[in-house]
Amino acid sequence: MNVLCKCNFSHLRAAFKEFHKRENGNMEMIESSMRKRCEDKLTSMFLVMWVKSIKNVAMLYSELLYQSVTSLTADTARVIRIVTGRSEIDLVQIKSHYMMQYNKQLQLAVQQKCGNDTAYSNIIAMIIKN
Repeated sequence: MNVLCKCNFSHLRAAFKEFHKRENGNMEMIESSMRKRCEDKLTSMFLVMWVKSIKNVAMLYSELLYQSVTSLTADTARVIRIVTGRSEIDLVQIKSHYMMQYNKQLQLAVQQKCGNDTAYSNIIAMIIKN
């Protein structure tokens, strides 16, 4: 736990990469170990998200977007927050991870799920497209 708090992302990524090599790709061990050590469920979820963001930020955001657009009611606030917040940083990588993971274009998924609010859907689709 101390390592997660005291090291920067570059160092943690390098450590996880080395762990990945030594453990034959079993990165789930880190997450399950953290869950066991945390008594509080919220803390456990936070730590798992932290590890996921260290391992691959684009994959984490594509998972969050997928959860947002596949839930019964679309989490439009989360979609807006992620798309606008990441649009100038790594939205291209997020789109490609989304396509690889879910075999669907992010733009289409957002438009289909959030199509009732056409203004919102069109603006988000334009941001994703560009």
